[in-house]
Amino acid sequence: MIRHPRSAQPDPITVEIGQVLAPLAVFPWGPLAMHYLGVPIVIGVAMIAVRDEDYQTACQKLKHLGFYEIIPDRTILPEILAAIPDPDQAIEEVAKEYQRLDNSTITFEYPPNHDLSGSLQLTLAPNSFTNLQVPDMTGNVQQDPVSTTGYDIYGNICHPLEEALVESYVRSVIDDENDQNEFSGWGDRLSTWVAMMCGYLEVNNDILDRCSDERAVEWFSVTYGRIHEERFGPLDRRVSKRLGSGREMPVDMRGNLLPT
Repeated sequence: MIRHPRSAQPDPITVEIGQVLAPLAVFPWGPLAMHYLGVPIVIGVAMIAVRDEDYQTACQKLKHLGFYEIIPDRTILPEILAAIPDPDQAIEEVAKEYQRLDNSTITFEYPPNHDLSGSLQLTLAPNSFTNLQVPDMTGNVQQDPVSTTGYDIYGNICHPLEEALVESYVRSVIDDENDQNEFSGWGDRLSTWVAMMCGYLEVNNDILDRCSDERAVEWFSVTYGRIHEERFGPLDRRVSKRLGSGREMPVDMRGNLLPT
């Protein structure tokens, strides 16, 4: 797969959530945010952040419109569970690995009569959990979409751009590691999102050069940035036409032509 063009406007899922939660500021996160930037990713859960002070209000707005709270399904496939010596311990470990996510957010199912009911879930998070910096929304942004530092803003919808989104993921990985004292399933998912952005988008070694969080800068450099490149070489972004075929497409993951 290769990247697709950055969206010129929020997708219908984000627009509807923005309308539902208006006038609260909403911040697409996770797959929604990456899809907007051009990452080819499946959206199974719509992740949205709101300001910490708006979190409870946002939850009540959703419940008032028929969204209902659920416990995310972290079950292991039966065929895999059957091959594990201690299934109960495995289930406990999976729950622990997503403990920070599940304890800090609320996941909703869409109302039964909604077109997305059964096919999409909505996870609502406070902004402190996502580590997104709140942008300057002064001025009349209700009429004209504008770009401000780190964001594209459409009314009350604030779409984080590459630098803001990578920083938020990296700082969230560090928060998770501090809680778990080890790399968890949730931390692994966050790291995978960073890897996808590095592969598909113009996210290069300098993406966090302006970040004031030294821990985040070091983590990115060691895991995907300058230090990683010094040790293992540049990221291979070639795309095979068919897995195992040995034949490559003439463009890389970012859609750039490969040298001939």
